[in-house]
Amino acid sequence: MYFAKTLTFLLICLILLVPTTLQAQYILVLQKGENQKTRITYKQGESITYKQRDVEGYMTDRIIAIEKDIIELGENVLLPRQIEVVDISEKDERNQTLRNLTLLPLGAGGLLLTAETVNSLYSEGRVSISEPSLMVSGGLLFTGLIVSQLRYKRFRHKNKRTIKILSFEEWEESLEED
Repeated sequence: MYFAKTLTFLLICLILLVPTTLQAQYILVLQKGENQKTRITYKQGESITYKQRDVEGYMTDRIIAIEKDIIELGENVLLPRQIEVVDISEKDERNQTLRNLTLLPLGAGGLLLTAETVNSLYSEGRVSISEPSLMVSGGLLFTGLIVSQLRYKRFRHKNKRTIKILSFEEWEESLEED
């Protein structure tokens, strides 16, 4: 009798859970052309900052659900074609590399200025910086500031740049093609 009740309970749980596990799960994909290396993905539960067509300003919202044709956000429901721009400054992995490349010349320029200042204090007893050191450190600092502006900030939905909704199966198939 106990075995029959346990088996019945397990079957009911299985019947209730099967529809939710069989339901396809989708991801939001931002892609430029056919280049899959530049893909940026958003999954359910992540935060997205976007600008909607014909609406002023950016909105930040949490993705509640992604269906075959729509994106359900905390305070909005959108079609992918309604999104004009997505802020990807925090999401794009390439920005981490650019952030590191920014720090290298900035650190080198600051270190050169510090070393020149300490050396002049030690040898001459006063602060003086030679013109070549000042030019090199200024060039390094300027290079660091320029590289800091090269980060990927926005994904504009136009021309070859597309916003797609893919199921996990389609996503995995596209990864296997690479």
